[in-house]
Amino acid sequence: MRMKTLILIACLFTAATAHAVELANYESYNGFTCNSVPQLPANETHPSLWFSAENAAAMRSKKDQDEQASRLWKQVVESEYLTMDLLPVPSANDEKNPIHQYYGFMSMIAKYSGFMIWMTDDAADKQKWIDRTTASLQRAYDGPIYLFDPKSKGGPTDEIYLGSWLQNYVSAYDWVQPYLTAEQDHAIRQRLIKQADWMGRNIYHWTPRPHNHLSKPAWGLGSAALALCEEKDAYSWLGVALAAGNDNTRYFFSADGIYREGSQYMVFSWVNFLPFMIHYNNVSGVNQFDEFQPLMEWGVGVRNGNGWLPNIEDSFIRPFPAHMAASMYKNSPTFLHSSAPLAEVMMWAWNTTDMKPFDAAVQKTGFNYTGASWDYTLPLDEYLTYDPSIKSTPPDVSPTIFLDGGQSMFRNAWTTSNPSGRYLLFQGVAEADNHQHAEHLSFIISAENQMMACDAGYSRKSYGEKIRTEWYNQAEAHNVVTLNGKAPVDVAENVTPVSRYRINTSFFDFEEKEAPYPDGGTLRRAIAFPGESYFVVADIISSPVAAKATAMLHGGRATMEGDGAYRVWNYENDDYGSAARMHAWTFGSADDFKIENAEGELSYIKGDYGVYPYTKATGTGTDQVILQVLYPSAEGKEGPKVSSVRNGNQVAVTVQDGNTTDVFVLQPAAAPAAFESLETDATFAWIRKENGRVSKVAVREATTLKANGTIFLQSDKPQTGARER
Repeated sequence: MRMKTLILIACLFTAATAHAVELANYESYNGFTCNSVPQLPANETHPSLWFSAENAAAMRSKKDQDEQASRLWKQVVESEYLTMDLLPVPSANDEKNPIHQYYGFMSMIAKYSGFMIWMTDDAADKQKWIDRTTASLQRAYDGPIYLFDPKSKGGPTDEIYLGSWLQNYVSAYDWVQPYLTAEQDHAIRQRLIKQADWMGRNIYHWTPRPHNHLSKPAWGLGSAALALCEEKDAYSWLGVALAAGNDNTRYFFSADGIYREGSQYMVFSWVNFLPFMIHYNNVSGVNQFDEFQPLMEWGVGVRNGNGWLPNIEDSFIRPFPAHMAASMYKNSPTFLHSSAPLAEVMMWAWNTTDMKPFDAAVQKTGFNYTGASWDYTLPLDEYLTYDPSIKSTPPDVSPTIFLDGGQSMFRNAWTTSNPSGRYLLFQGVAEADNHQHAEHLSFIISAENQMMACDAGYSRKSYGEKIRTEWYNQAEAHNVVTLNGKAPVDVAENVTPVSRYRINTSFFDFEEKEAPYPDGGTLRRAIAFPGESYFVVADIISSPVAAKATAMLHGGRATMEGDGAYRVWNYENDDYGSAARMHAWTFGSADDFKIENAEGELSYIKGDYGVYPYTKATGTGTDQVILQVLYPSAEGKEGPKVSSVRNGNQVAVTVQDGNTTDVFVLQPAAAPAAFESLETDATFAWIRKENGRVSKVAVREATTLKANGTIFLQSDKPQTGARER
């Protein structure tokens, strides 16, 4: 019988996928999947989703084990959902928000109250929570919920909410079930079964594409199947959940953990996939955390100097809630550390995250960082998952990380909230078909405890705003190079832009990425990290015909001054960091090269948007180069002395800072180039002089390099690398 059910699931899945493939190829990306064969126990045990009856005392005593657990416990017991009255049932004619809040709040009332049943030994208190949980579950999904079509996007019962409501309700049921009468149990189960059956039959109808609108309700459905595993349709519910979850992870996640819808939608999905994975492990003994380990490592590796996930694609900045999954990786080796388990690295990541902007946002708006404030029990889930026994251990690998999925993080240290810290994210991930921005080969910078060169972000407040598509997801809102107004694109669907020439040393890091333009031509953009103290962006723009290249440089939430090749952005002490400066010099090889000032919106946190200055460096030609020197400094500190010399389409730039002088050469193709004491045929070259003596060099595609009369490279074949004397 179960085999027939599984076959039916596969048929439904195949039909839905065939429809989806008309929109995009959802099978050819290099994401990951989990075992799709449902595993359910023969009999239900309650509670079991979050913890067993035997482990309830340990869950209760956790609150006394450290300061963080005590803080989370305080948030749980002081939650408004433990004291608010049960809400009146809305009508279908009510406004969207009251209907949404009704279903979200009622489900959270049930979950908080159910949890408290197991957190007290006092008989009167326990009965109070039993009664409150039962009363809320007896009203689960009453009102007009089935009158609305979740396929109508933006409605009060959008499918993105359904997964959280169902996970809240089945958690509450799991906790209260041992105390229910047979009549109560039957009535409540019928409500939950009706919802699960409705979702299981319609998930692919609501959302044929495999983005978060498919996976979020699916993970909620999976939790329901586990809580109600004795039901005849539980196996098929779980089968649908696993299939839909795999559709999402196969296409939107890279093999090394990057989520292509952006950080915000990763966290938005986290609120559903993490509970499901915990429930599946606890109820059926199925561990999906191994498959999700690259995501956990990505979350650590991509964090900026304040511990925040980037606002790339449709995203505001986000913290990475690593502490909530760390306990599942106590015995997991990781490339991030030579000996410590991933759990300790994840706990370090959370404990060193600066929560200031997110705490400020909660105070100002009432919304937390999950994107699901009306649906998700964040403090409770934090308490349920947090393990005080895990110590914090920072990574001990090189802080510069190159991911094959297309993101590269240049940094000089793992320490966070450190003024001397430097961080640049180089973005080159194959585009997906949801929440994508025209930001190929863009970059963002944080340094001096401040966000500097930036991505414009998601939008002002929400997805539906016109300005999101008129500005925020357009090329000019990002640090990209356009050709005749168009940003680079993928060479083919689901194919990551080429990354090459990776260098990672203690004194110089480097990488080049390449992507084509839609109307012909290519961009070869390289990031250099000389001395691991500032950044150089080296662009080679090639076009079959003369075309206008424009390099955008967004400096973030700052004032800007300067002229000619030089600009400086001045940052104030704010929710996003300390007062600081970013000095920038931009040089180009085109005869008509120029730099113009402009203004555009950006937002880091929902609702906190504004208009800030940026520059557009332009030049026309078939083969041209643009080189930017980006030098972070403390507030009020002057930058180095920077100058440039051009010879045709060759550009040489000198950066002098005290007794240290850096010289860079950039040209579109290998050819002899001579600038003062430097001779090379490299497409990119760097030499560092300390007290007049050449101490370090690096080249890309060079057969020769001579500086100050010393030959550093002579080869029959082009070489790329770095060395020090």
